[in-house]
Amino acid sequence: MTSSFATAKLQNPNGQTVKKVFPPIIVKPGRKRDRFRKQKSVFPIKHTICFLSFFLQLGSFHLFAQAGKQQWVDSVFQRLTTAEKIGQLFMIPVSSSASKDEKQLVLAQIKKIKPGCVLVMGGSLKGTYDFLKSLQSKSNIPMLAAINAEWGLGQTLDSTMSFSKPLALGAIRNDSLIFQLGREIGRQMKLMGIHMNFAPNADIDVRDDLYPGTLRYFSENKKNVVNKSILLMNGLRAQGILTVAKHLANQKKDRHLAIKDSSVVFDINHLDTIGFYPYQKLIESKVDGVITSHLDFVLEGTGRPVPAPISELFVNGIFREKLGYAGLTIAEIPHLIKLTGKTQSGDAEALAFTVGHDILIGSVHMEAAVKKISAAVSTSELLKRQLDKSVKKILAVKFDAGLDRKEPINDIHDLEQQLHSSTAQLLQMELVKKSITLLKNSSTIIPIETLVEKKFATISFGNKEANEFNHYLLKYAPFQKISVTALVDTLHLAERVQGADVVIVALFPSSKGLLLQVAPIVKKIAEHQSLIICSFGDPEDLKFFEMGSAILAAFTDDDQSQKAAAQIIFGGLQTNGKLPITITESLREGQGETSKRLDRLSYSLPEDAGMDNRTLEKIALIMQEAVDMGATPGCQVVVAKNGKVVYEKSVGWLTYEKKNPVTDQTIYDLASVTKVSATLQAVMYMHEKGLIDVNKKASYYLPELKQSNKKDFIIKDILTHQAGLWPFLPFWSQTMEDSLPSSKYYSTKKTEIYPFPVADNLFASNVMKDSLWSWIIKAKVREKVGRTAFDYRYSDMGFYILQHLAETMLHQPMEEFLAQQFYDPMGAYSITYLPLRKFPASQIAPTENDKLFRKKLLVGYVHDQGAAMHGGIAGHAGLFSSANDLAKLGQMWLQKGSYGGRRYFKPETLELFTKKQYESSRRGLGWDKPLINDPAGPTSINASSKTFGHTGFTGTCIWVDPAFDLVYVFLSNRVYPDMNNNKILNANIRPRIQDVIYQSIFNYSANQR
Repeated sequence: MTSSFATAKLQNPNGQTVKKVFPPIIVKPGRKRDRFRKQKSVFPIKHTICFLSFFLQLGSFHLFAQAGKQQWVDSVFQRLTTAEKIGQLFMIPVSSSASKDEKQLVLAQIKKIKPGCVLVMGGSLKGTYDFLKSLQSKSNIPMLAAINAEWGLGQTLDSTMSFSKPLALGAIRNDSLIFQLGREIGRQMKLMGIHMNFAPNADIDVRDDLYPGTLRYFSENKKNVVNKSILLMNGLRAQGILTVAKHLANQKKDRHLAIKDSSVVFDINHLDTIGFYPYQKLIESKVDGVITSHLDFVLEGTGRPVPAPISELFVNGIFREKLGYAGLTIAEIPHLIKLTGKTQSGDAEALAFTVGHDILIGSVHMEAAVKKISAAVSTSELLKRQLDKSVKKILAVKFDAGLDRKEPINDIHDLEQQLHSSTAQLLQMELVKKSITLLKNSSTIIPIETLVEKKFATISFGNKEANEFNHYLLKYAPFQKISVTALVDTLHLAERVQGADVVIVALFPSSKGLLLQVAPIVKKIAEHQSLIICSFGDPEDLKFFEMGSAILAAFTDDDQSQKAAAQIIFGGLQTNGKLPITITESLREGQGETSKRLDRLSYSLPEDAGMDNRTLEKIALIMQEAVDMGATPGCQVVVAKNGKVVYEKSVGWLTYEKKNPVTDQTIYDLASVTKVSATLQAVMYMHEKGLIDVNKKASYYLPELKQSNKKDFIIKDILTHQAGLWPFLPFWSQTMEDSLPSSKYYSTKKTEIYPFPVADNLFASNVMKDSLWSWIIKAKVREKVGRTAFDYRYSDMGFYILQHLAETMLHQPMEEFLAQQFYDPMGAYSITYLPLRKFPASQIAPTENDKLFRKKLLVGYVHDQGAAMHGGIAGHAGLFSSANDLAKLGQMWLQKGSYGGRRYFKPETLELFTKKQYESSRRGLGWDKPLINDPAGPTSINASSKTFGHTGFTGTCIWVDPAFDLVYVFLSNRVYPDMNNNKILNANIRPRIQDVIYQSIFNYSANQR
């Protein structure tokens, strides 16, 4: 048997050369050895050598790094005078928002005292970045910069990101998100040139604090606190950020006259008590520093709490010796002055140093402190060694933070983008979604599934009516909205919501003073109606509102939390949080139900659906271009991917007078999008139910066609515009007399004889529909040669026929059928004919100033003349909608007939109607489709062959692309005030926006490689 040894010469941290002997590789001689050589070993010798070589290199690198660190620390340390060593102990508070004189004082202190550290206390993003760079340039030794950033830089700095507060994080079950948060905060700190985070807060004593201070605690459960604290710490460390455990001051405590604001008291002989347990675990996990303020301990037999930060027994005896802690201990000088009453210059600093602290924050008289510490060191060899040890520790953590290297200077504009990256925003959105906690859900009211014949009301306690919560509730259903900001607003409150089936009560932080008075009113509402309570503030407030059918805790009232809560209520999102604190016997720590997710649209960020946000921002530029060039006064765009609305934008105004801006609630005339959004839905329904066969003649179902020139028209050919119908016939001109609407057909007043609205103060005769149907039956058709088939020619006429077919077979007016069967159940409540029956004119974008037919501006009346003659309800035009609601219909089609937990069509129905029908035409059954690789088509050239949708004359479109799981809606009123305005077509606005949508998908994919 033979053996071989691997050896290497390495350097230890002291610079001495040592021989390292690795275990031998043993190979037995004989047949077994030969067989070993012949076989393809799982781990052959050459791989063993490579593997061993890798570990030799890895070990060498580690030792080399340690040697480099020691070398840097020693080289810096040896240059320092005693005064400069003492200067390294000091951490001075700085703020870029300070006055010029205050900044000059800081610079003077750096020049004279040479402090080792700064604590960022406030200011702007740019001001802080520039100020820190300035401070570093004035210091001959790199300064360690620290900050309070438990929930991100936004905790301290303006114009930077704030993430979820610790209490919300305590509700999150997915621990990996906490690590990701630490890593993201660390990334942002590195960009700013900040090296140390005064986080995590390791407290569990939540009960005695006041909201919003409660938000700074993870939980009252010690294991949850430890778990979250270590995960956050490890995430920060992954970016090279130093972490400091701390405990918060609590002004409500009064255990001892000398320590009024302490709240963690533990027995020195029982460190694993609940209060100290998190600190002990963080120390075991080698947290970089601990702020000792607000920690007390009890000496055995005394029962009297001793302030930890002024006790050498604690700092050295407990931390250093008993726990073996080698990290930094940090003292807050203002707190020590408060504890000891030592107001004489430098006394508190000297005390903090002598008891063993490494870093002193907020020295009031730094120069005097340096002198007193210097005097103490000069007379004590023990203190001299302690000073050297502390300084070397500080220099070592500076090396760990990368301060031995010159930090790159970032372009401030690029820095702003990096600090607010889409990744950071997506993480924050995910933190919010995963933290919201469902504490009660009687009868599984959340999510609200059935919307039909239900009325909804929302009461916002402590916030205005126009809040983000209400904004997103309205994306799912219509709501009566009530705001209560003062006690007077509660007058007759229960009576005001009597008509609602479901009442949603939102508790905002500023309502705290009203809760006791309003709780009985809310209880009265709960006796008669389904009640959902949603807390956007202190979860403790929920103890007054346990009467709700469902209770949600969202912890904070930021926009993301309000947005997510609304989606949860309607099933766009589901809950997964658990309560981090106990509120009552029935609302206990660890409690939390998981709600169901429905296949309704949710609202998210582009990256959440695999799209690039920066690319999508170009859409707004194209929309603005359309407005600026006068192609349309305003427009809406909605983009949904993977069931998530990732882009929703309103640009411009209702008219060129710029009085009323377009909002996401603005309703537009869809024009020919009506064909697929209304009539085609009825046709698909009839086909699926076996009421019609699209391969049969329309005259089979409509006998009145049998004696007409349309007797042989097959329904499939009508749907594909290949039946031979004339593209357009101006029937309205037959109802004019001397260029004015004839009194034979119209009246300026609504009566039984003239019931159908055509325009303001203009109503059509009750015989108009019959007359129009008669004219359609008799209307000319296109000519063709012999027995040849008609070619494709787009026509409105066929959809008059299809509407008549639907109303005949369904025995119901088409608008009633569509509302009952589709729009109302889907919550697409703005999709409607005759919108003025439901909405104010101020919410509807006007179309043309009709100078030929109706002689007035059209607001809420269909633009198409034929549809207007038909009382505003026609098969080819007349439908109105917002982009958001039209997207719901598109999402249902994309989901093969399912939406909101309800099935509207079988998948095969959508597949049949949306596929291309003839080689000679791009059309599906009723649907328009792309011209593949042809820029002259109605869509982007990137649209897949599976894409289907339609455009509208008023400047509208909807396109659904199953290959990319995509819905795109564009709405405008380009015909205002003149329908001859073709700029939106000439500038190719709609397909160009669609180009950007696809480019966003491609760019995101490219960036992931």
